[in-house]
Amino acid sequence: MIRSALSLALAATVITLAGCGSAPPERYYALNPVPAPANIPPSNLAIAVAVVNIPPAVDRPQFVINQPDNSLTLLEQQRWAAPLKNQIPATLSVDLSRLLGTPNVTAWPQLPLPTTSWTISVNIQRFDSIPDKMAVQEATWQILDKTSTPVKSGRSVFEEPVQGTGYAAMAAAHERALGKLAADIAAAIPR
Repeated sequence: MIRSALSLALAATVITLAGCGSAPPERYYALNPVPAPANIPPSNLAIAVAVVNIPPAVDRPQFVINQPDNSLTLLEQQRWAAPLKNQIPATLSVDLSRLLGTPNVTAWPQLPLPTTSWTISVNIQRFDSIPDKMAVQEATWQILDKTSTPVKSGRSVFEEPVQGTGYAAMAAAHERALGKLAADIAAAIPR
């Protein structure tokens, strides 16, 4: 009787461990800068992208998917390659560098250059992912001078369609929305 119970327990353990080995692999996605526009004249502007605030609900490694009933789903196997609080400022800084024709754009946590004229403060209020439909981003932003005095501010809202299916297409839609946010900010920076 004990031998049958041990055999049954061993079989259950083997089945359980076999099930663990069949979990789908995790996939990681990065937010890449948009391609550089053509014919941007070179500039020596120096700009710093400060800490970017992100909604706590999406500030996590997993993709957070918005559902029609206002609930959120965390996808364990679909993850950001790095925290959004790091990826978003890094992507914005490269986008701004390309749009303004300057290599002198830093992003938190990098220290600003001593010649920095403008600091960009961004508050992402929405970073919604609607599968196979759109990425929604809503942000307020400020441009601050050397004395940290705001000189311009704005609000940008983008509903970027997902081009294709799957989560790589969703990440690409967020990239394009960030590129448009960078374009709004670049257009407002005093030259």
